[in-house]
Amino acid sequence: MSITTTAARGAAAPAAHADTEGGARRPAITMAVSSRTGNTQMIADAVRAELEARGFDVRLRGRGEQIETDVAIVCFWCFKSTLDPINLRLVQGTAGRRILAFGTFGGYPDSPYAGRVTRLVTEAIGEHNTCLGVFLSQGKVSLENVEARKRLPPEDPHHLDEAGIARVMESQRHPNQRDVDRAVAFLRDHLGLLG
Repeated sequence: MSITTTAARGAAAPAAHADTEGGARRPAITMAVSSRTGNTQMIADAVRAELEARGFDVRLRGRGEQIETDVAIVCFWCFKSTLDPINLRLVQGTAGRRILAFGTFGGYPDSPYAGRVTRLVTEAIGEHNTCLGVFLSQGKVSLENVEARKRLPPEDPHHLDEAGIARVMESQRHPNQRDVDRAVAFLRDHLGLLG
């Protein structure tokens, strides 16, 4: 299951706040989730549960809705080394928000490719908004095209060599509980930026 929307341009709405049990006010946070295979949804569900447990008013963004809070969580699947098309349109059509991003992709989270994805996502969000950080988790990728990708010329960016095949096979075990725990820890490390 996923929530996918197209962004619309508009004026920023005032920030909303939720009361926590101790009377402290936590800001409302919009969550925009795009998940094709369930990988991103798994991470998003853990992030949402943690935010709600800490007293945040989490608002799931529905189709055609704008981000109406000052802070947003964008949960994306990696497409062409950046945000998926739905979330890319969202951040391009939104301005002046603070956005924390959580993504899934087929690569290793500590790889040079992860650095490229993080940079491109940060740039896409930062064009009109403030990027508060980018979390990446490895996620399952389709095995459907492995044989065809092995036959591509080595200079093709989609060619799979033995290391690439090993990465694709490893991706089948992700996201797992360790990845979910890492996402929650990343969120906790960034709570101070959320307000």
